[in-house]
Amino acid sequence: MPLDYSKPSSERIALEVGRIPATGSAARGAIFYNPGGPGLSPVQGLASFAARLSPHVRRDYDIVGVDPRGVGGSDALPCGTVASTAPSTSYSVFPTNADQLAEQFGRVDPWLLGTCDFSSSPLFEHMGSVDAAEDIEAVRKLLHVDKIDYFGVSYGAVIGDVYSQLFPAHLRTLTQDSAVDARDWYGRNRGDSLWARLDASAYSEDVLTDLFQACESAGGTCPWASTTRSDYAHVVAALRTGDVSIAGVGTFDTSAFQAEVVAALYRFNLNGTDDYETLFSFIHLLALASSGSTTQQSEPNAVASPAARIELGDLPRDPTIAKMLTVDAVTCADSREPARPEQWFRAAATAEANSPGFGYYWVSQDIICSSWPVARNTVADDLGHKKIDVPFLSLSNIHDPVVGEWDADRVHDLGASGSTVVVTDGWGHGALRSSSCAASAFSKYVASDILPPAPVRCGTDRPPFTG
Repeated sequence: MPLDYSKPSSERIALEVGRIPATGSAARGAIFYNPGGPGLSPVQGLASFAARLSPHVRRDYDIVGVDPRGVGGSDALPCGTVASTAPSTSYSVFPTNADQLAEQFGRVDPWLLGTCDFSSSPLFEHMGSVDAAEDIEAVRKLLHVDKIDYFGVSYGAVIGDVYSQLFPAHLRTLTQDSAVDARDWYGRNRGDSLWARLDASAYSEDVLTDLFQACESAGGTCPWASTTRSDYAHVVAALRTGDVSIAGVGTFDTSAFQAEVVAALYRFNLNGTDDYETLFSFIHLLALASSGSTTQQSEPNAVASPAARIELGDLPRDPTIAKMLTVDAVTCADSREPARPEQWFRAAATAEANSPGFGYYWVSQDIICSSWPVARNTVADDLGHKKIDVPFLSLSNIHDPVVGEWDADRVHDLGASGSTVVVTDGWGHGALRSSSCAASAFSKYVASDILPPAPVRCGTDRPPFTG
């Protein structure tokens, strides 16, 4: 449902709010949910989140999602108006070397910024985590809920961190799933770029290495056990000399291949399918194609087509570009980023040297912030270094390609005494969806307002390559 409210500055903001009512006769409270991104819609994700909760929690609690500004059904940024042809690039998704990073820095990002009307909307100045937390508070008041329970995934956990500091009297429980360390997110007194600070390239490489090992250990249930490492190395080497095509699927350069690998590592079993089996099948097909073998993919939808960074549509305002720049607007509003180009090139080169195939991919994600024309919200700098005053629950997968297992421990250190970390032997980004044990710990916490005793170790519902 759309919701208008006026902030103290008298600006009017249209927010999309979703609510799944408690199944019982009367709700005891409300769980506010944010899946992170930034850029993912809480409203669109409410049903899948609610499905992970226990029946007694669903009986007693409304489930509420507030689409942040620019996201989903909330007010959109005035971006994506295509007035000129996009500049050509030598890569399809994200840069993979220094020359391609220079293309993004010098040609692509200036063109993207030119699709926005920065003078027409106050949203550009109010897109960060502080604004998102204030919007949740405004919705809490309108729904006449005294204290909320908050569940945030990844960047959504940062919003929960901010809410806990701005409105502690109205927070009952706080749960952070695959949390980003707010100190790294905001970057005060840190000279590197966001994704270099988060070290996502190293985590992605670690998970891929673990996945090779898992396939080899699975033996007969992983058909690629004897070839997957050599297939991967062969594809990486072949793509250095040119693109590789799979009949019925598409043509891939290094950029598109890396995007497919990272996406698969990120989303394991997100839609009830083993994304890792799909990934290894895809790598094997590329290895065959790069060797000159004839390959025909019988199920072309098994591997997603590469999503270009710039994908022009027929509409005057291109939705792909608008969505991408919404993510940038949130990141640039919060994160303190290097000002000089050489700092970005140095960070990307270092990350790539340490984690081949992943360094340029991750560091290039937010390079547009170096030229973002709207000032950051410096209020968040101080929030990112304060302790979280309430004990909270932190969920984490061991095999997380974005924040790794150890970010949960770092986030735990920000919390009050009594906070608990639940670590699952899970894969992908998001522990609640991969482990019924983690989901049970969360449901019990919300139902009782009592954190489980630490430490908690959980298995995963569906390990990869188990048939």
